[in-house]
Amino acid sequence: MRYAAAFILLGTMLFAEEAQKPACSAKTLGQFWPEDANVSRDAARQFYQSGELEMCSMVVWKYKWKHISVNVRDLGKGKRPAAAETKRAGGEVSNLPLR
Repeated sequence: MRYAAAFILLGTMLFAEEAQKPACSAKTLGQFWPEDANVSRDAARQFYQSGELEMCSMVVWKYKWKHISVNVRDLGKGKRPAAAETKRAGGEVSNLPLR
């Protein structure tokens, strides 16, 4: 009986339809993804804080979904700090310790 229940649960999970992100176009310009963020401020805040909120934007003649926030957990050791990027670009970087 447990195997049958597990099989049914697995089958429903496989065939469950996930919400598909619409194409970013002039029609959806300025809208958020997930769509719940367009309707509810609380949902928008929650998605923003988790780093999942995206906005349809025009980037150099093309429409693209762009993340409008960054989750701190996504900033790992493999990422370069902003100071290293500035130094590489030729800008001045202060060697003073951060407090």
